[in-house]
Amino acid sequence: MQHTPPPHALLKFTAVLSISAVVISLAGCRGQGILPPAGTMNQQQANAIVHDPYCQNDIAPYEAASRPRDYQEPLPEPVRNRLIPDAMPWLGR
Repeated sequence: MQHTPPPHALLKFTAVLSISAVVISLAGCRGQGILPPAGTMNQQQANAIVHDPYCQNDIAPYEAASRPRDYQEPLPEPVRNRLIPDAMPWLGR
């Protein structure tokens, strides 16, 4: 003989589950989810310059078509070498 939960328990469980789903979806719509917002356009562009995913001309073969139009000129090597030490002087590099 199987034990089935009373109808009010199923109703309560369904209500809690529904309310939880609504609260979670509303929290995600406000931009306060797990990941923070990407930032302003200038912050995103500065972040893209620092974390350049494209091939460097002095390391790899030059491939003009691989870079977007606004990123045709990568940072020179001396500037790339100073990004971390200047941003985090407490590391002592």
